[in-house]
Amino acid sequence: MGVSESDFEGITRKHATSKLSEFDDLQSVETFGFRGEALSSLCHLANVVVHTCSENAAVGTRLEFNAAGDIVARRPLARSRGTTVIISNLFYSLPVRRRHLTDATQLAKEFAKAVNLLTAYCLATVHVQINCHRMGKSGEKINVVSNGSSSSLRDNIAAVFGQAQVSALTELIPVDSIPTEILDEFNAKPSVDVESITLEGYISKPPGNQLTESLASPLSSRTVKHRQPSTGRSSGDRQFVFVNGRPCDLARVTRLATDLWRRCSRESYSTSSSGIRMPVQSACSHFPVLVLLFHMPTSTVDVNLTPDKRTLLLQHERYVLALTKAVICKTLSQYANTDAASMLRSKTNLDQSMIVPSSEISATAEADQVPSMSLKRPSLMSSAGVTPKRPTLSSNSNIDLEGDTDNGSTTPIRSFESVRRSLSHSRETEQTLPSGEYTLVDLTGGCDEVTKVDDEDSASADAQGPYRESVPIDFSMNRLRSRWSTISNQISFTAGADPDSQSATEDFSLGQFRADEIDAAESELTTYFSKTNFNELKVVGQFNLGFIIAQHDRDLFIIDQHASDEKYRFEQLCENYRFVSQPLVVPQPLELSVAQEQLLLNNLDVFAKSGFTFHVNEDAPCGQQVQLTATPMLENKVFGRSDIEEMLFVLSESCSRKCRPSRLRDILASRSCRSAVMVGTALDQSKMYRILRNMGTMDHPWNCPHGRPTMRHLFHLGRLGPE
Repeated sequence: MGVSESDFEGITRKHATSKLSEFDDLQSVETFGFRGEALSSLCHLANVVVHTCSENAAVGTRLEFNAAGDIVARRPLARSRGTTVIISNLFYSLPVRRRHLTDATQLAKEFAKAVNLLTAYCLATVHVQINCHRMGKSGEKINVVSNGSSSSLRDNIAAVFGQAQVSALTELIPVDSIPTEILDEFNAKPSVDVESITLEGYISKPPGNQLTESLASPLSSRTVKHRQPSTGRSSGDRQFVFVNGRPCDLARVTRLATDLWRRCSRESYSTSSSGIRMPVQSACSHFPVLVLLFHMPTSTVDVNLTPDKRTLLLQHERYVLALTKAVICKTLSQYANTDAASMLRSKTNLDQSMIVPSSEISATAEADQVPSMSLKRPSLMSSAGVTPKRPTLSSNSNIDLEGDTDNGSTTPIRSFESVRRSLSHSRETEQTLPSGEYTLVDLTGGCDEVTKVDDEDSASADAQGPYRESVPIDFSMNRLRSRWSTISNQISFTAGADPDSQSATEDFSLGQFRADEIDAAESELTTYFSKTNFNELKVVGQFNLGFIIAQHDRDLFIIDQHASDEKYRFEQLCENYRFVSQPLVVPQPLELSVAQEQLLLNNLDVFAKSGFTFHVNEDAPCGQQVQLTATPMLENKVFGRSDIEEMLFVLSESCSRKCRPSRLRDILASRSCRSAVMVGTALDQSKMYRILRNMGTMDHPWNCPHGRPTMRHLFHLGRLGPE
């Protein structure tokens, strides 16, 4: 609809188009925006021009607005009924923000985010056509994403992701009532308020039971049956959840749906129709494609939690989770080898993070600092109120747990006491575990232990923590405080005018470690160490043929000789190793979204460094321009589309130019581990200095490729006295 002439002055005024007349309207508003600030804010950030023609107007009007939202130019315009808003020169009033946005790498990243947002709206919006175009090199319009005719949800999925994606999905089957055992599991109670909550959508078909027939050879009439590959993806980039048409982030819903799909996939893969054991690797690590549309009364949803309105507060979240499980169990039970009852009996810990592919871990591996070990005890309970069970993680995927967590120059180095105190206050903290199937075991002493589960077919396992023998000791905190105070007074008395006396006295102060001053204790136990300090370290000696003791000023550090040398060799391999590419007989088309394709085209050199080569046909439609022509060849490993998708996911989350597929990184990490200095090797002074100097040249010297820390702070010499 067009804008009437009487409203020209008001459309860019703050709150002039607000949908709220009183506070209670917040519970009934159904539009995505309702505060009336969009056009007003855009006027402050960009040049805004509006073309509009109302139903009763004889001709359209072109309106130009200034930063205050006032009309500065107005002239007639020939156009059909409707309104067009043109935004140009974005962030002209914020030079720093504009310079940041126009950076080539950042621009591609922001473009991908915008396309992902529009993709979500294209999926959920029916009977409203959405088109996104970009301008080509010669000025032509290139379609980026569109929902086509937008006649149904299925048609929208086909228009956005292609017909092949639709054929790999199955429509959710609604339930008449939720089984009692599911309601009890989530502590949800049926009531009149929840009867109107419904769920519709699509989920990936589980792999395994879909047998297809094909000719054994072109010259043979014999047919063979083979299983279709996994319909899941290596990342959760195609998981969409909507509440009343609004795209949102409901982590518990996607986690529950992913866990149920993996269970069904595992059952389908476990045994074929002929009784032959099948691999469960993909079933345990892939992510299903999800398009879930919830419909519920607007009064039961609060969207005003974050500026982007993607984090929602659901009044009946427990019932939503129960409904999700009931619908997905009923839908997937037709594909599993087990009946629906066994899926209903399975429990899902929604407070525990799902095992993610290595791409997600690699994406966070470029953080500015190593993860801090806070002394404050984290809370595990969320607003949903679902009681967390014993934290159990399982996966068969190869996860890159490289602790590369500092791309800068400084990192906090914890002392042994700091680590002990931190772990004792964070025994319930969720952890991401290495490859294989693992269980997080809680130890009373506060130090977490990881236990390998050898049974490949087991999706999860509960491992009992090792027992520790308790030995009583004669200890009195009062005696310790008294002795400490005596020593501190002696130092203060004998130090005299020694300039170091004050620092020595402070080192012995108990006041800094009172329980009510946790933040001060955290600061006291933290030593900041710059990468440039490695060149200033002095070797004290070797300890236990496995560690180097080094001194910097008045601080002593212990360095793991194997982990440090391993990390140096790993970074050298990642930087200099050139993979042998195996050309494909027939180029393989890649089914990528437009955003993924654009991201790949902007990072062809990154993929070439890992051994992937592509053929680009610029005349082909968007999303079909790239074909895979060669893949890396290393240790008889087969690399392909899933590795490319994983790298694209990492590149979309970070700007790192050193992205590698996790399986390639695992191979390089294994090689660097085997060639590094081993524990038990005696080192002379020159070799120890070489290891320390090499650490100063690394990008991320703080952890080995497998996540083990390379150094820890041992002791501050000031605690021994002023001398």
